Amino acid sequence: MKAHRSLSRLDVVRKGAAQIALMVASEFGRAASRAIHRDNVLSCYGRARELMGILETLSMPPRVGSRLKPLFARMSEDEILRPGRLEPAFIERSCRELAEEFSRASRDCTAR
Repeated sequence: MKAHRSLSRLDVVRKGAAQIALMVASEFGRAASRAIHRDNVLSCYGRARELMGILETLSMPPRVGSRLKPLFARMSEDEILRPGRLEPAFIERSCRELAEEFSRASRDCTAR
């Protein structure tokens, strides 16, 4: 994997949807806490997007998948690099929201 050099795609897939969603949440949380450091934010976005690309191919509860679908679109490269989207205040707010949503998705993937 490009952004996770120590992991292969198969390594990540084996973790399952719940754990991958938590990994995505972690990347967004990291981006939020480093909002003033543009290069760090872009690295976090790259890792999150790579994990999201795997996550959206895995089976998960329908309610979780339908809730995450708009988030996948929201994090397209064109969307995250639009003017104003790399301002620290916007990054901190939006990444905290995304981290919370992916944390919730992780919990919902394991709930019975």
